[in-house]
Amino acid sequence: MYDLFSDFFDAFDIFSQPVKCSEEKKCPVCGRTYSEFARTGKFGCGECYRTFRRSAAEVLRQVHSTAEHTGKIPSKSGDALKKKCRYESLKAELRDAVKNEEYELAAKLHKEIRAMENEIK
Repeated sequence: MYDLFSDFFDAFDIFSQPVKCSEEKKCPVCGRTYSEFARTGKFGCGECYRTFRRSAAEVLRQVHSTAEHTGKIPSKSGDALKKKCRYESLKAELRDAVKNEEYELAAKLHKEIRAMENEIK
């Protein structure tokens, strides 16, 4: 005997099968997964930064207390790099001083910046 509804209910078999979750996102270069990064706080390669950018910022803040990499200054080129970092820092402080209308501090910072520029030349 042919059951009229058998074909109809057979179509619902797809819903009774377990649903597979999509695979975890992996870095296309090194293959490291996001859960590995979350566990260790370390990326496998430079491409990981682009691959996991959105979800990694919060984990980086928790593991390293900041999402910004500051790095270390190499000893061989340390003096020039330190001066450049100081120069950039002074310029940022100057912008903030002017913005906050702290003109005496701004004048002091301006003099220090000019002295550094004359030293470089």
